[in-house]
Amino acid sequence: MKLTKIALTVCLAAGLIGAFGLLAAEDPPPEHVKWMKDLGSSVGQIRKGVDVEANANKLVTISADVKTWWAKRPSDVAAKACDQVVEGAKQIAIAAKAEDKAGIGAGQKMIGAGCKSCHDVHREKISDTESKIK
Repeated sequence: MKLTKIALTVCLAAGLIGAFGLLAAEDPPPEHVKWMKDLGSSVGQIRKGVDVEANANKLVTISADVKTWWAKRPSDVAAKACDQVVEGAKQIAIAAKAEDKAGIGAGQKMIGAGCKSCHDVHREKISDTESKIK
């Protein structure tokens, strides 16, 4: 009887911890690290005005990969963030063709908001160079 109560308590506690997102953060897989670095690089290039349209198109492609990865671990926040990055990147690509600086700026804001929304929920910064997924 005692063993059953202990097992039930452990299972209940594990369920509550999982339900409230209190499980330990995990190391991101190598492909996820690469995607985040590539996204950051392309955003930086856009900010500097370097190959803006090409970098915006890279953001679209990378964000699709990230969204597919997150689909295996359902997160509405991550899915919406990826969609927001894609929309912002598409807006930048169109604005770059038209040499519309305001349009590029608006797209950059969308991308920043998308990245921030996902990082706020799913990124645990361990150090200046390392993050984990939560």
